[in-house]
Amino acid sequence: MRINFPAVFTAREVLMARLEEKLKTALFEGLTDDDVDRFFDLTSLQTFKDEAVIIEEGDVGDRMFVVASGEVRVEKATIDMKQEVLAILGPGECFGELSLVDRMPRSATVRAKGETSVYVFSQSDLDAFFDVNPDIHRKVLQNLAKITSQRLRWLDDTLVQSVYDSIILVDTSCIIIQWKRITEDRRSLEGQIQPEHAPGNDLFKVVPHLGEGIRKKIMQVISSGEIAILQLDYELSPGRPVYFEVTVAPYMNGEVAAGAILALRDITETKALEAQLIQAEKLAMAGQMSAEIGHELNNYLAVISGHTDLLLDNKDLQGFARANKSLQAISDQIRKVERFTAGLMDLGMLRSKHEKTDLNQLVEKLVQVIQGQSRFRQTEFVLKADPDLPDLEIDPGQIQQVLLNLYANASDAMGKGRIITRTRFVEDGQRVTLTVEDNGPGMPDEVKERIFDTGFTTKSTGHGFGLAVCSRIIENHQGRIEVESHPGKGTLFTLTFKLD
Repeated sequence: MRINFPAVFTAREVLMARLEEKLKTALFEGLTDDDVDRFFDLTSLQTFKDEAVIIEEGDVGDRMFVVASGEVRVEKATIDMKQEVLAILGPGECFGELSLVDRMPRSATVRAKGETSVYVFSQSDLDAFFDVNPDIHRKVLQNLAKITSQRLRWLDDTLVQSVYDSIILVDTSCIIIQWKRITEDRRSLEGQIQPEHAPGNDLFKVVPHLGEGIRKKIMQVISSGEIAILQLDYELSPGRPVYFEVTVAPYMNGEVAAGAILALRDITETKALEAQLIQAEKLAMAGQMSAEIGHELNNYLAVISGHTDLLLDNKDLQGFARANKSLQAISDQIRKVERFTAGLMDLGMLRSKHEKTDLNQLVEKLVQVIQGQSRFRQTEFVLKADPDLPDLEIDPGQIQQVLLNLYANASDAMGKGRIITRTRFVEDGQRVTLTVEDNGPGMPDEVKERIFDTGFTTKSTGHGFGLAVCSRIIENHQGRIEVESHPGKGTLFTLTFKLD
């Protein structure tokens, strides 16, 4: 179909041009221009704001949608209740279409990604239309079958692979029914035999290092019907520990528990990074506390030293040899204590080990590691990276610590929300900026003015060292950290690094 646009054209004509040019849906394949026009006579156009829920998992399936402008995000809760993004759909793509066939509740949640307009087709209007147009009904059903098949294949190939490394299905006696190793490029659970030969064998004979604790947990899940998440760790070889997150869910045959599903995800790198960040924060806090102690001691020593020097210069005391000897000894000890306090203050300098680092990769890797953690499960991370960003001479561990602190603070403040990280190369100024922006509640001026002060916190469980340490780290990189925030409008942190 070729469309020649008139000087003034309708939204429907624009959409139909998009459908033809971008070929983003197969829903109308095989329909004539007249059939498609009649089909769209049934529709109404609705606009949704960013993050607005268009359909929610479990809702009654009484409408079908086609994206007119903007994008939508399709989300699905996994067996461990994490929200995973199944797809991003753009103009011309349809969703909610299965309600035309099975009349079942919604199987996923769909949200607007930015301001989005969608065409809405009600189930009752479609039923009446299809009753008098059986040929169109048949073609649409055929197209729906193709769309569903393509999406199921995509889910099998990408979604599950991105979440888990292995899926094991066992019966109520822990006999393996199926063992699917999803990925070969990450560590998988090692057994006495290969997964393809595992069915029919006892899980705990095949993988003896699982232990009785996991057997008991599987039995609890089968009997209670509740999902459990636990951690498994063992050594591949001496000094080479591996860690897995194991999600255990009941396997139901109708209303009867027939076994359990074990979904395993390798979290070894996550554990290593967590340990590194925790150690870095401990050292930073120890250094900060040492610097504070050294500073306070210096204040007291300055008073004592001043009075000692005055006594040494007092002519009335200079004739007393023993007194002068004692005063000199005190003065010498004060100098030693001053050298000691200087050492304490040096600990607070947060010694950095700089190396050439790709900042975009650093951010991307950190987000990949933390986004599965419970603290960040309701947070959407968006990275807008400058492809021309030059490498920086930085301490990657310390900069990760800064970002983790900013992400954690934002996630705690928002509950559910979005964090956008942007990198930018400012060529004229020979500098690189990294911004972390959230859509949380923001901060009043009196809080914003004190957030980098040591000991200041707005959290009941906070210690007040996090942002103070972040500020010190950026200063030691000869950079700047700045904050913009207004109540109800979110918060923006800007990190600036010089290239010279």
